Amino acid sequence: MIVIGSNQLEGVEALRAMARRRTEGLDSNVEVLDIDGEDGGYEVTVHRVQHWTETGEVAVDQELSILIELNDQGLVTRAQMNPKDA
Repeated sequence: MIVIGSNQLEGVEALRAMARRRTEGLDSNVEVLDIDGEDGGYEVTVHRVQHWTETGEVAVDQELSILIELNDQGLVTRAQMNPKDA
């Protein structure tokens, strides 16, 4: 299961479809700040900045927390992304 805010996705195809979505006129940049965890549970902290393509104006500037759980085979069984302060 993949949880992004209030949206829940299940399965590889749903995740691929979400990853391919692009908001027209919006450019994104994501920088990994930290990866913490062990034994199949990890928290990845990233900084995401999105700019409006036409004006260059910042649309979103935020830190996100991505919690990832892996099974014994190293496959993702759950991922959850929320604003870092949530």
